Amino acid sequence: MTKRIVCREAGYDCDFQVQSENEDELVEFVKEHAMNTHGTELSASDIRGLAVDI
Repeated sequence: MTKRIVCREAGYDCDFQVQSENEDELVEFVKEHAMNTHGTELSASDIRGLAVDI
């Protein structure tokens, strides 16, 4: 199943969004984006909690 994360839905003023059928890939993309763009470190568990099925 495809999952999606949208920064705005997570409370950030940011247009970033990512979707993937591979949850581990999604987590890595979001971790990298959060650190490089927002200076925030998110756990894999937090990221999985933000992901929605599409």
